[in-house]
Amino acid sequence: MSGLTDAECCPDWGALRAHDLWVLPVEVLTEVMEIGVVELELPKGSSAFPYRRSDGRRIGVQRGLPPCERNRQVRDLLFSYLTEAVDSERPASWLRATDIRALYAGSQWGPMDGWHGDEAVIDSLRSFIGEPLGGVAEEFPEEAYPLPEGVGAVIALGYDEAGRHRPLVWVDSRLPSGLRADLWGFCAAMIAEGSTAERRADAEGVLYVGKRRRPVRGPGPALLGALTVQRFGRRPRDCDFPLLDPPEREVESAPM
Repeated sequence: MSGLTDAECCPDWGALRAHDLWVLPVEVLTEVMEIGVVELELPKGSSAFPYRRSDGRRIGVQRGLPPCERNRQVRDLLFSYLTEAVDSERPASWLRATDIRALYAGSQWGPMDGWHGDEAVIDSLRSFIGEPLGGVAEEFPEEAYPLPEGVGAVIALGYDEAGRHRPLVWVDSRLPSGLRADLWGFCAAMIAEGSTAERRADAEGVLYVGKRRRPVRGPGPALLGALTVQRFGRRPRDCDFPLLDPPEREVESAPM
């Protein structure tokens, strides 16, 4: 892959995104987001709650919670703060106030070979699906269009010459390159996690992946997809995509 300058491939280094909330240390996140965490004696049944003081926002957590539960509660509320700030007409001052590169420096989820443009990252993700995941990664052929409404990608399960399972992925080549890159990452994560048996698959075992972005809400294929994209050299955007109900068609779609 040919590397690009930071300005060319990642112009928004200051933008904190939802997937960051589930992988960066809680202490780093609360410092960046300017939110204090205070342990309190809360009423029975309460574990954490947000509140505001004159000097800023706080998260109160039940005193004595195990560290993993405490961090989970804090991350959940940080997600609420982040989505509120993104949706606000006057975003919070911290939303773009830090350099993400510094937060991931030395992390296993920093880029393994520098930062790259969308098409180079897409090529790497398609190769990753092919090997080591043992799948086939293709763009939809012309005869597949028009796609069912809202569909951005399809995941299916095929077989190789020896009768072994082989995952198959198709992505809409007409979509913007950044959206395609994140879709490829999401599909790769679905295969890697064995999530293709999801209940929304049709009778043939085909999953229809939507193209509407959603913030990553926690561990799972969406988080793994975002981090995989980042590992290959692209700063992902919202990387959770819905699994759509199988379309009602009288004939099979081209990938089948």
